[in-house]
Amino acid sequence: MGTGRRTQTFMPNESAPFDPNQSARNLRKIHLGGVVFGCKNNTIRECLVKQLFGLPAQHFSYVKNIDPGLPLFLFNYSDRKLHGIFEAASSGQMNINPYAWTVDASERTLYPTQVQIRVRLQCQPLLEDQFKPVIMDNYFSHNHFWFELDH
Repeated sequence: MGTGRRTQTFMPNESAPFDPNQSARNLRKIHLGGVVFGCKNNTIRECLVKQLFGLPAQHFSYVKNIDPGLPLFLFNYSDRKLHGIFEAASSGQMNINPYAWTVDASERTLYPTQVQIRVRLQCQPLLEDQFKPVIMDNYFSHNHFWFELDH
C-alpha cells in the first residue's frame, strides 16, 4: 500500500517507439482529455462563426476519437494565443464542410479533419507563456506541441 499519489505514464503509441517527428501522440480514446486545433488571424473568425474547427488530414488518427462534449481549444499561430474553452458538438469527422477556409469555396479545404464546436466557457485568450507550463510535456521542440491533451 503506497501513500503517495498514483501516477500513470502514457506512451504515444505502445507498438512504436517515440518519434518527435510524427504528427500525433496517438493517444487512445480513453486517454484523450482534450484537443487543440489551430487557426491564424485570417481563419479564426470563420472557425468561430461557423462553429467548426479543422486540421490537415494527417491529424485524423486522433480527431476521429473526439466525441461530443470533449474539451477543445483553438491555438492562433499568428499571435500564439490559446482560445477556449470549447467543446465538441459532434464527433471528429472528415469533410463536415469540404470547402471551409477556402477563398471562394471553389476548391476543397486543406483542413478536412473537422469537428463542430460550441462554447463551453468564454475565457480571455492565454498567451503561450501562460499555458506552456501546463502542457510542457506536449512540446516536442521550442515552439511546437502535440495537439492531443491527456487527462
